[in-house]
Amino acid sequence: MTRDFPEYALARARELATGTARWEPITPRAAATVLLLRETPLGLETYMMCRASTMAFAASAYVFPGGRLDPEDYDRGQVLDEEVINLASLSVRMSADPAQTRGLLMCAVRELEEEAGVVIDPHALVLLDHWVTPEWEHLRYDVRFFITHMPEDQIAQPHGTEAVEARWLTPSAAIREADQGKILLMAPTRAALEHLLDHTEIATLVAASDARDIVPRMDRLQIEADGYEHWTIVHDRTGEILERNRPVPPIEAAGVQ
Repeated sequence: MTRDFPEYALARARELATGTARWEPITPRAAATVLLLRETPLGLETYMMCRASTMAFAASAYVFPGGRLDPEDYDRGQVLDEEVINLASLSVRMSADPAQTRGLLMCAVRELEEEAGVVIDPHALVLLDHWVTPEWEHLRYDVRFFITHMPEDQIAQPHGTEAVEARWLTPSAAIREADQGKILLMAPTRAALEHLLDHTEIATLVAASDARDIVPRMDRLQIEADGYEHWTIVHDRTGEILERNRPVPPIEAAGVQ
């Protein structure tokens, strides 16, 4: 399954790249998503949901439970022990102030319970990645990706109307199915899965995640002086190019123009 990159989005990306845009990118909303993990004989598996085709954002895509930060999450965040989560250090790694860091952790907990029926300890969340929806999109999110273990005494299952199905998948299986056109993965989702590929235990993944520099990444079209166009990944806050000659990113806000 693929989603063609629409002409309107390419036109907007080119306007941004050439400085000819007469519009301002919308401000992305802070959000959190959770890779719920379990260890199996096949390796690590993560819980993924297929979003309904009617959704404005990531329609028909396989995603992890998550959603945008709500004002109430800030209040809930006051229960967190800042020494246990190492609030000052975590805030730097999350590119957030301490209040937003607390809120995003509680957002992750709330969304996981709302969408999968699983209740977790927010202190057990580990930061995995950070992605920002590209500037040409009409819906944008500033998303922190977290990992945590699946509680043995609970069952994950879809709640609400956003998902049409849910499955436990190894990262290699999810990526393989995407490459075969069986499922749709957004670029940030695929990147998160790739972080899992070299690990069979949650503990080693946590250690690797804690040791890795995490910055807010975003897809952007780059047009060189000779007219050569290529996709890059940039640091969202600084604009520094982190990767060049990337594949064309799937559009995320399908149907929103």
